[in-house]
Amino acid sequence: MYEFRNDYNSVGHPKVVERLMDQVHTVYPGYGFDQASDRAKEMIQEKIKRDVQINFVPSGTSANILSLTANLKPYEGVVAAESGHIVNDEAGALEAVGHKVVFVESQDGKIKPQALEDYLAQDHDFFNILPKIVYISNSTELGTVYRKAELERIYKACQDHGVYLYIDGARMGSALMSPACDYSLEDLAGLCDIFTIGGTKNGALFGEAVVFCNKALGENFHYYLKQHGVLTAKGFLMGLQYQALFTDDLYFENAKIANSMAMKLAEGVKEMGLDFAYPAESNQIFVSLPEGKLEKLAQTVTFEDFGPLEGDRECVRFVTTYHTKEEEVQGLLDSLRSLVG
Repeated sequence: MYEFRNDYNSVGHPKVVERLMDQVHTVYPGYGFDQASDRAKEMIQEKIKRDVQINFVPSGTSANILSLTANLKPYEGVVAAESGHIVNDEAGALEAVGHKVVFVESQDGKIKPQALEDYLAQDHDFFNILPKIVYISNSTELGTVYRKAELERIYKACQDHGVYLYIDGARMGSALMSPACDYSLEDLAGLCDIFTIGGTKNGALFGEAVVFCNKALGENFHYYLKQHGVLTAKGFLMGLQYQALFTDDLYFENAKIANSMAMKLAEGVKEMGLDFAYPAESNQIFVSLPEGKLEKLAQTVTFEDFGPLEGDRECVRFVTTYHTKEEEVQGLLDSLRSLVG
């Protein structure tokens, strides 16, 4: 079976696991106030090259929901693309704690800057929520990657209207290493108020780094984490993992491998004459297949069914990782060819 369902389907990169095993007899203080976490934060900050606040949390959902709600008053809400992770993939967590999500026009998973500017410029009277944070993902839930000009325009609109910009970076490694990306991690810190550096989907066993570029938004954030049950007692485990990920650029090398395998897949799909449901820009490849083919495909390949498309077509998602091999990509392509050849 060729595994392309997701990018969190293994224990973790061997170098991350080795780092944990090397420290198995070391004793650390609790709750992330330890030398391992401190060093990991220093290593990340050295890449960002600016004064930021960094907190580690165990999951992407906890990173999103707590970073957002910690900076929202009860009458304030979040602006997102309709395909956003907080909209469709977190069981309504944000709205469950009392904050509405409103949508603006988007394309291929990315908020359109003009649509955002138009929405924020409206008169938001007290009959509706007051928008306070714009949420975007990079890469998006549809595998697309924001360009620097798009981020600059979105952030400018936020600043002009007193709104914060939050970037969900669960797949930030893949975004930054994408051939479509024209900025670095250092650049990113000047393009938003908060962003995350996802570890779970790029070689960590678990864990996300929340980066507060606007440090005022992270004031006393560890109290908020503790109150909500995610200030992990063994926080040093995330510190050790991020040390490994930011040693010799492993974080970026993992993403490069995942992306290179995705591009090989995309090349094969294109040569086969199949259409992409969304642009192939990162480690998520969305393919349009004739209706009724998925059951046969599932006999040899794992994937996500993204539902029907126009014209009796179905959308499937294939995700590559740092441990995807060329022969696995070829096996997937062979399976696809047997369906449509």
